[in-house]
Amino acid sequence: MISSKMTAGLYAALACVILIAVCTSLSSAQHAHEIKTTAAPTVGAPAIAFDLKTLDGKSMGLATFRGKPLVLNFFASWCDPCRDEMPLINDLASKAAKDGYSVLGIAVEDTRAAVSEFAKETNLVFPIAMDLNSTVKRAYRIFGPPATYFIDGQGVIRDVVLGPITAERAKEALKKTGVPPIDATRLLIAPTQMPH
Repeated sequence: MISSKMTAGLYAALACVILIAVCTSLSSAQHAHEIKTTAAPTVGAPAIAFDLKTLDGKSMGLATFRGKPLVLNFFASWCDPCRDEMPLINDLASKAAKDGYSVLGIAVEDTRAAVSEFAKETNLVFPIAMDLNSTVKRAYRIFGPPATYFIDGQGVIRDVVLGPITAERAKEALKKTGVPPIDATRLLIAPTQMPH
């Protein structure tokens, strides 16, 4: 016969096995969830929703642009490549209403005062949202500006440009969002250096 000490030992061992199995299962599920929520948004995936305040204090987010393609440009006033590409982004924005899309700038790693001054000196014609605590930057896995996401009217990412963008690349990316083909000669071909 099995002694009561042996039975208690078997029950303890069985409890440990069950506990280990449950903990392993929970740990696997938690890690799978983390990977899903921390993965960088990719072409073909839904854009990550956000809500930020613009320079003029209005609330603006991805939902604001639902139904219309969006050029989402991450930049900083101190970033030289951002300054170099800004005439092109501004040119895209000046043609956006006519061509059926929108442009939103998201200032990252910057101050409201510096971005306001930059927007004024460069005569930016598109709304600028402030990502003061880098929440959106982290969600989009931007390691440093510039970065530009091209999102279709249903909120799906259709192209991503990490680093400075060219007029030809912007034309290709806009086409992927459903914007009718744009004559690249209508866009600035070589952005000029912005004042620093």
